[in-house]
Amino acid sequence: MNSGTEWEQKWDQVGANQIIQCKHITAMPYTPEHNGVAERENRILVETGRSMLHSKDLPFSLWAEAVNTACNVLNRIGPTTVKGKSQMELWFKRDPVSIDHFHGFGTEFAGRLIGYCDEKDGYRIWLPDINQIITSRGVLFKPEKIRLPSQMSVKADSSEKNEDEDDSDAEELRLELNSQWTSKEAKCEVETKMEREEEKSEQASRSNKQEEVALSSKQVRKMLNYLSDYVLTSQTLSPSSFHEAMQSVDAADWRKAMEEELHSLEENSVWTLVDPPSGKKVLDSRWVLRIKTKADGSVARYKARLVAKGYMQRPGIDYDEIFSPVARFDTVRALPSIAAVEMLKLQQFDVKTAFLYGALKEEVLYGLKQAPRCWNLRLVEFLRKQGLKQSTADPCLFARMKERSKLLLAIYVHDGIVAGSDTDETEQFLAVMKKEFQIKQGPLDTFLGMGIKVLSDGSIFAGQQAYTRHILKRFRLDEANAVSTPAEINVSMEENEEHLSSNIPYSEAMGALMFSMTATRPDIAYAVSTVSQVMDKLSIKAWQAVKRIFRYLRGTADYGLLYQAKREGFLKGYSDADYAGAVLWHSQKQRSVALSTTEAEYVAASEAAKDMMWLMALFAEVTEVKQKPILFVDNMGAVTLSKNPEFHNRSKHIDVRFHFVREKYIEGKIDIQHIDSENQKADILRKDLPKTRFQNLRQQLEIVSEHMNC
Repeated sequence: MNSGTEWEQKWDQVGANQIIQCKHITAMPYTPEHNGVAERENRILVETGRSMLHSKDLPFSLWAEAVNTACNVLNRIGPTTVKGKSQMELWFKRDPVSIDHFHGFGTEFAGRLIGYCDEKDGYRIWLPDINQIITSRGVLFKPEKIRLPSQMSVKADSSEKNEDEDDSDAEELRLELNSQWTSKEAKCEVETKMEREEEKSEQASRSNKQEEVALSSKQVRKMLNYLSDYVLTSQTLSPSSFHEAMQSVDAADWRKAMEEELHSLEENSVWTLVDPPSGKKVLDSRWVLRIKTKADGSVARYKARLVAKGYMQRPGIDYDEIFSPVARFDTVRALPSIAAVEMLKLQQFDVKTAFLYGALKEEVLYGLKQAPRCWNLRLVEFLRKQGLKQSTADPCLFARMKERSKLLLAIYVHDGIVAGSDTDETEQFLAVMKKEFQIKQGPLDTFLGMGIKVLSDGSIFAGQQAYTRHILKRFRLDEANAVSTPAEINVSMEENEEHLSSNIPYSEAMGALMFSMTATRPDIAYAVSTVSQVMDKLSIKAWQAVKRIFRYLRGTADYGLLYQAKREGFLKGYSDADYAGAVLWHSQKQRSVALSTTEAEYVAASEAAKDMMWLMALFAEVTEVKQKPILFVDNMGAVTLSKNPEFHNRSKHIDVRFHFVREKYIEGKIDIQHIDSENQKADILRKDLPKTRFQNLRQQLEIVSEHMNC
């Protein structure tokens, strides 16, 4: 170390410790080159900290915090030349250090993030209003906007020009930091010589206080990329533009995906080079880039699609009909349900560049808004030629029924599920499909965000473990304490409660929970329904209720729907519908005001009957339902009213549409039976329940842990 007197006492304290055996050597005074490694490292840390403060427009008084954070980050993610490991991995000889808690330095919320706590998992927060630094763990971060330096104007050096650069670069170079964690407002305009000539007179009158630095275009790009790296530290995100993809660490993978897309376009003769017709509008194009994940959340492949900017089309001229159906979630769940009962084999496929197969009717130079519809019509035509019949209950469900075999198919845009009783027949069908379209096929494991697993006894489990982990991490609740129920009992969202800060991502959290509820988690339906009813008057209590649902999901992340094998299948309703496992459910307020409990239960029974009739129509086309569906109602008055109109004086005001359930009972389409409240499975969709009863009903709905049945 250097010869500074401030180190002598410190060294004496270290030397007194018998555990540490090392030799103390000092450098010559005023000779920093003798300790070059340490001096250079100090310079890196100071320059990094200064850049961090400058990029976030933070005061220089926080320089120590910035340097400490720079050291923290570089020790964990900084590159080394030893087997690609970080400094901490090499020094402590342990597995890679988690950086999931890292966020952009200077991130804004109630305060500003300026560092991390060394002793515990927490954050150092600067409160600018009172100029104090506090530590906290319970911090909820939102996507931030990158602040660009306000004290320095960055200009391109006109004396430097790459011979390989296109002349158009001389007009204007505008760089946009535009990703999930940035804002379109975060732009840096790099002015060129042409622009500077126009602004000479204006710049001459500017104050000399503003520092001006000349940089090349390449240097500017590097500087902006360096700043943006502090925002994205650990999570793999799909880039929003071509330039962002090319500047990412996965640039080679994106380039390969783009090459595959261009090859598909040429192979399908998508375009022909022509002169633009007179009076016709030529639309621009852009890249749409997505990372497709596996059931465990890992990267499956990189997808790149070159698309036209369809929002520039003119209705009635460039396109007419654009509607294209997709399979309902209920239909997608019905297939594994039927497959489990009848022991069908499940496969999945993905049609590569599906929209390129559709034939466009309009005179256009490139396929646009109507492309999904054209693709759907093309696929339906092919499936009909193969002998598959389109369902009237769901136009995206197809079936081919033979005397000794069955083939079922559900389509969601270009992804599909195939369930077949004869493996050879299924493989033959997929082989024919491969000749018509480019498809990728394999055993069913992930579909529409649901992980689907066939268990050893033939039962099928559908869950969202990877998605649940993702949303927990997204809202910083992946380490929260788990709870046994998604909602507390008898907690109301009072209007006079303290209002919630607008910075809290309440809507985003609701969207994430609703997808989970819709797909595989009916056990959170009532809790999600309750907190979604106060979107217009958010309160702290409502946000706590939302966080409780996440905490419940954390403790039950591996839970999902179990469709048991070899069970006799018949339809039962408890305001949801069941076919060897839950397929369809609702938890919502009634659209009309009921004047009595009997009327309310009668209206609910009518809504349940509608869903039952739809499911009956669906199942009738693809399987054999041997028993009349049963609707269980726990109100004897509603059961009696459903079977006959004896309560005329008290029911004459009920809207005629709610008599649907009675009509179907009289027609013999459904049966209605009374059930005691203790066994009413629909209670889990209608109210907050104590732990024991909630878990009992959850078990009855066969919402179980994946590992419980392995």
